[in-house]
Amino acid sequence: MPHATGRGRSALAALGASALALAASVLTWASPAAADEAAGGRLDWGVKESFRSYITGPIAEGEVNTGDGASTVGGAYRFHSATGEYDPDAGTASLSYTGWVHFWGHDGELDVTFANPSIEYSGSSGTLYVYVNGTRTDMAALSGPDIGALSGTVSVQGASATLTAGGAQAFAGYYEEGQALDPVGFTADVTAPEPSSEAAETPTEDPTEDAGVSGAILDWGVRASWREYVSGDIAAGNWEATGGARDGGAVFRFTEGSGEAAGGDYSLAFTGTVAFTGTDVDLAIADPTVTAEGGRGVLSAEVGGERVDLVEFEAELGERDGLLIAEAVPTVLTEAAVEVFGGYYQAGDEMDPLTVAVPLGPDAELPALPDLGDEPEPSPESPSPSAIDADEASTESGPGALAWIAPAAALALLAATATVIAIRRRGKAARSEPAESRDEPATAGGPEPNTPEEPSTEGETTKEQ
Repeated sequence: MPHATGRGRSALAALGASALALAASVLTWASPAAADEAAGGRLDWGVKESFRSYITGPIAEGEVNTGDGASTVGGAYRFHSATGEYDPDAGTASLSYTGWVHFWGHDGELDVTFANPSIEYSGSSGTLYVYVNGTRTDMAALSGPDIGALSGTVSVQGASATLTAGGAQAFAGYYEEGQALDPVGFTADVTAPEPSSEAAETPTEDPTEDAGVSGAILDWGVRASWREYVSGDIAAGNWEATGGARDGGAVFRFTEGSGEAAGGDYSLAFTGTVAFTGTDVDLAIADPTVTAEGGRGVLSAEVGGERVDLVEFEAELGERDGLLIAEAVPTVLTEAAVEVFGGYYQAGDEMDPLTVAVPLGPDAELPALPDLGDEPEPSPESPSPSAIDADEASTESGPGALAWIAPAAALALLAATATVIAIRRRGKAARSEPAESRDEPATAGGPEPNTPEEPSTEGETTKEQ
């Protein structure tokens, strides 16, 4: 009997080993290919044209601010730096973007932040999620062209957006479920996962006795209201970053900076061109330089074949994390640059802050720039982006056309057959007065944007014109 039991155990062991081998082979065969990793790109969405008009109109008398790299482009809001993945076999994408838009009006009675939108898309439909005052909300159902990648960029443009039940709650019911929102367009650069390799890369050292520095970057957005003017209804233009310059949405990065840098004294020349074009707008800012003595500096650039001092600032370079850096330094327009902007700004006017960073070694990590990715190439599956159409708000009726608060104002609007919308009273934060400058951050006594995490103290805060 013990012998028979031993043979039985041997048979069971052999059977178990065979089963394990079979299971392993089945699992190996059924393992799906890894999805492509997404990075860069942008998401463009205007929320709803009638909502934007109402916020800045005579009833709400409010304003719209953007931050954490979000910006206003052509009437819509642009969010950046996608993370997530795209599965080309399944035709699905899961993408998250960065940035926030803060709507404020009625002396603070209307106070809402839309932040960090994300997309779940499969085939030709999907869902837009948005953090609304810190709570992730399924905002809109999307329907558009089939998702697809071309030349390494996945893109869906002009997808129609329909308000969901969750989105209707975010608007306190003043927009009903099923109403149309502004269309949504999104892109992301995608790369297939690289096979693992055990080959260790040996860093190559290139020691030099040169006291100069290289590999520096300059971040500067010119001025928020200038970008909004160029891309708005009046100039109806755009801008393009070339020659080493990069577009971060709310800031432009000039690269390959080289020269001398020693604390309070530095002289650095950068590469790249940002060209603004539109109705009566033709301005190219090329190859800027930053020079400073004792921390008092000037940013100059080639404009129309001449080098012009554009802005002045005060900042020394401090050492941090392997960098010499001056971050978010306030700037003011020079007298020489007034003509560059056609008198739109005057000498001493505040322009966008600048950042200069100089790496001290090969492992130094430069400040992150909002990554807008590559422009999608038009294709039958991914049509060229179209302008945001004015929605049907002017002819809407029902709850979506209700006034915000004051009964007297509501009666006046109804008598005039005007259409306005509203959302619930969010927060009772008092606001002493709006910022005087049209794109100056409203901080003194103003509302703090409600973001899904801790409110960012960095990045740009701009007011929609």
